[in-house]
Amino acid sequence: MQLLPDRENNKPLAVGLLLIAAMLVYLGGFHWFVDRHLTLADDIERLETQVGRFKAAVARRPALEERLSELRSERLDNALFLRQSNFNTAAAALVRLLRDAIDEQAEDTELCTVTATQNRPDAEPDRFEQVTVNVRMNCPLPDLVRILYSLEDNVPLIFVDNLLINQRMAADRRGRRVGVDAYGQLDVRFDMYGFLAGQVER
Repeated sequence: MQLLPDRENNKPLAVGLLLIAAMLVYLGGFHWFVDRHLTLADDIERLETQVGRFKAAVARRPALEERLSELRSERLDNALFLRQSNFNTAAAALVRLLRDAIDEQAEDTELCTVTATQNRPDAEPDRFEQVTVNVRMNCPLPDLVRILYSLEDNVPLIFVDNLLINQRMAADRRGRRVGVDAYGQLDVRFDMYGFLAGQVER
């Protein structure tokens, strides 16, 4: 019985055994190191990619901040104008705002009433079309002050101009004026106006 190979087959067998031994040594002592190194290399490549994106984002930050500031400014500017798209709806919205202010600010809404309104188109619009409503109303002075302040302390911007105030006189049974109205009523006339956002085309 021959336990050892022939001499002429010793060299291939030795090479095979050497390869098996090297593989066992690699698997036992170096495979984890190589595998760990490859994993770290992938992590480093991924982190470098992320760093590159972050650097690009940081480089764009000044431009993005400038654009954001412009958008905020445009939004604020637009908020200052009447939201409606044409004169008639904007004028109706102004009257609605006035009535809402009366409901919110007047102590007695029966004593503070709008008696007449008249829309006045902008005959010569400049850059933006002005929407004006002529108002006549009766109201006690304390309520009137609060109402006008509420209108002007508002967004969109509303302006009050040409304010005329007359005291209402009470009358006796014969129609003779005998003094100031017992409720302190004032006969008030003024213009309230705002501007449409769309610029006037020339």
